[in-house]
Amino acid sequence: MTPSPRWLDLDGAHNVRDVGGLRATDGRVVRPGVLLRGDHLEDLSAAGAAALCEGAGLRAVVDLRSPQENPLPGDWMTGRSVERLHLPLVDLTQSIGRHRDESGETDYVAAYGSMLDAAGPVLVEILRFLTGAGRLPALVHCAAGKDRTGITVAVLLAAAGVGEEDIVADYAVTGLRLARVRESLIRRGAYRGPQTPALPQPLDGAPIRAVLALLDRAGGAEAFLRRHGAREEELVAWRRVLLTADHEPAGTRRGSAR
Repeated sequence: MTPSPRWLDLDGAHNVRDVGGLRATDGRVVRPGVLLRGDHLEDLSAAGAAALCEGAGLRAVVDLRSPQENPLPGDWMTGRSVERLHLPLVDLTQSIGRHRDESGETDYVAAYGSMLDAAGPVLVEILRFLTGAGRLPALVHCAAGKDRTGITVAVLLAAAGVGEEDIVADYAVTGLRLARVRESLIRRGAYRGPQTPALPQPLDGAPIRAVLALLDRAGGAEAFLRRHGAREEELVAWRRVLLTADHEPAGTRRGSAR
């Protein structure tokens, strides 16, 4: 059975969760309190920010949004020791907009494949950032936490050896929160049109399965990242910090890569 999602119910953010508990193919699991994923964070209230920073111990944020989205760090970060890496993964409008099926609907399988092709160097930069000392727990996010965040987290999990079914299930969980995310984005007024998530529905896992299949054809996620510049010591450090060690209790939390 796939682990239940570990939601962080934050006032002002709607799709934030801890991927802890997902299972690697070697029997280990992802430690809680290491890698979080989510949607835009500008609207966090003081209580939401406290829950994320003081409660969950957040140390770093990776913002995948493009400059055209006017991505802002949020007032809540002022005065807090939270490092922010703004590193656009792709231009979402172009990536999504140019891939349509015969009915005119977005072909997410094709779009995700195109996004992965272009994202290799950025994904390596993210891996390098996350394995730097003192940057965990870290939260990876975009606008909704579905497409760019979905691809990024899938690659990071696959590089550590997390199994396909758990990666796909984690991606699909976002469908449970899309209604809230959509309402929030529309209120902001900046995401009308193709970037605004569709009405809530169970997410089809096919786009992320396609990403994982492309990684397999490249020799695996680690080989894919190596080809784009990842060093072996970075990949080793990522596996070590993300996954429980042999015989280590699954609830163990670790806050930085060494």
